[in-house]
Amino acid sequence: MKLEVSNLIKRYKTPVLNGVSFQLQSGKIYCLLGRNGAGKTTLMKILSGSLPFDEGVVLFDGGKEFYREVVYVPETPVLLEYLTGYENLDFVSKLNHIPMEPAEMNEYIERSGLSSFIDKLAVSYSHGMKHQLALAIAQLLGPKVLLLDEPLVSLDPINIRLIREQLIHYARQGHIVLISTHMIPIASRISDEILILSEGTVFQSRNEFSEEELEAYVLNIMNVGL
Repeated sequence: MKLEVSNLIKRYKTPVLNGVSFQLQSGKIYCLLGRNGAGKTTLMKILSGSLPFDEGVVLFDGGKEFYREVVYVPETPVLLEYLTGYENLDFVSKLNHIPMEPAEMNEYIERSGLSSFIDKLAVSYSHGMKHQLALAIAQLLGPKVLLLDEPLVSLDPINIRLIREQLIHYARQGHIVLISTHMIPIASRISDEILILSEGTVFQSRNEFSEEELEAYVLNIMNVGL
């Protein structure tokens, strides 16, 4: 299973994405790095189907109708704020015909690290709590392609490790996980491959770097470009 992007162009007044091409394979985690304003969120929205593009091709397993296989969690997750976390999960599972007995739901909540706040209204959640719940909802849906925009920014070290382990497990089950981040240490520890968006183009590389080497590699591309 793979997601292929070929010669993707997105213009506003000028091209933000200018001939972007890359391939994502199932079973792997990819981290998308780039400067602020480089177009990372634009690219993620295009892959999610929520933003049209001007030219190019996006194929999932050789077909164009791939958006139903994708779940996108934006940097600011959208939740039903006047429901509790539990009610959000329960609503999504029922809406999508995902049968879960109460014991199964409670086990899933525990595994997802949500137990301490699951019965509170989502409106009271910190940014990090909202991301944890949104990620749990996204994984519950079981998409073949999971897109995450800065999912670890507001989390403490314990929950960063928990989420990292969850995402590695999810990818190894045969899914594609693409994480947009500016956190090089996180990218170094979690990703199988690195995508760097610079000057409208994506540079793709296996993550065979130490953290220091990855930082030098990323900064070199961002400064030098093509």
